[in-house]
Amino acid sequence: MDEFRYSVVASSLHDRPSVERVTAPLRARLDALGGEPVGDGAEPGRDRPHVVVVATGGTEVSVIDLIRRRHAVVPREPVVLVAHPLHNSLAASIESMARLRADGLRGRIVQLTDRESDTAALADAIADLGAMFELDGARLGLVGRPSEWLVASVPDRVLLRERWGIELVDIDIGGTIDRHRCVDAAEAEPVAVRFTAKGAPTPATVAAAALHPALVDTIARADVGAVAVRCFDFLAELSTSGCLALAELNDTGVVAGCEGDVASTVAMMLVRSLLDRPSWIANPARIDTTDNSLVLAHCTVAPSMVDDLELHTHFESGLGVGLRGTFAQGPVTLMRLGGASLDRHWFADADVVATGASPDLCRTQVTVRVADDRPVGRLLDEPLGNHLVMVQGHHHDRLERWWELAFGDQ
Repeated sequence: MDEFRYSVVASSLHDRPSVERVTAPLRARLDALGGEPVGDGAEPGRDRPHVVVVATGGTEVSVIDLIRRRHAVVPREPVVLVAHPLHNSLAASIESMARLRADGLRGRIVQLTDRESDTAALADAIADLGAMFELDGARLGLVGRPSEWLVASVPDRVLLRERWGIELVDIDIGGTIDRHRCVDAAEAEPVAVRFTAKGAPTPATVAAAALHPALVDTIARADVGAVAVRCFDFLAELSTSGCLALAELNDTGVVAGCEGDVASTVAMMLVRSLLDRPSWIANPARIDTTDNSLVLAHCTVAPSMVDDLELHTHFESGLGVGLRGTFAQGPVTLMRLGGASLDRHWFADADVVATGASPDLCRTQVTVRVADDRPVGRLLDEPLGNHLVMVQGHHHDRLERWWELAFGDQ
């Protein structure tokens, strides 16, 4: 299926053959990126993101009218205007965007010349729109209430929906617990085997793996696309941990956050939607302002993010299965969202410099050195909350551009 739609806006003073001639290279590049043109006089529809090709000058009123009609249907969608060097396209784009911003809308102008980098910029803009489109209307299941200690990580659900378009769906964790008690060993074995390096899975591994089909069933019944799970209840009720099941979900494309942490789960959803990568949720264990580094630790990690995986018990309880993975040295990005509507953020490029195996921390442990322009002292001076989310690769600039397009100065 096509990924987005685009409208071509031209002044009636310009003859149609000239417009088609000068926009043909633009349309070819848009089509190659998965675009579908909107017919003359047609509306783009609400099922896909939409961009506007400003074909000529003298189109400012038409562009603004089209965007206003679009926003009546998709009110949170930013504006992406595509300009080119001919027929006063760029001039009209700048004038139109100035007015749209004065009216409180957010947007970006992408120039398309013969440079390949312009196509990459357009692809990024379309992907940014696609991520917002995916998040707008997403249903995030709260499997049990957020853990009591997360006093700063649960945004106001009304404000969250107004800003992000994400709906929080309350799910009784008792259903997942009951389903776990009925899971047949054959259902759990494929996941248990995947996490077992040698020999047959132990009963403890099978019990932890059985939470995967239980959560898959919960997700399907509630019709949600991601979950934040009050996983410590599994320790008390089932004498096993959710670490293995959450790792499997995150590795197979279903975002699953720990401890009912809504803020971090939304960050993980953003990573999956924008970058199509799994991410890791972790506790900061040490912040060193002298060399701008920090130690992170947690008992679950997506297997594809680490070089090897060892099975241990869950750290605090000594029950179930906790995962110890080894991150390769190299680039990563750290992020944290905060505020009542998740209107605050901290993004930082960093590099993994070491892994650890302390018996006094959660099982997967990593030391990262953060880019000099992102002082880790801010996490102490202006904290947004406990958990940080880590994704492999340097994505700070991309995330900041996305944030600016999505929210601007809001």
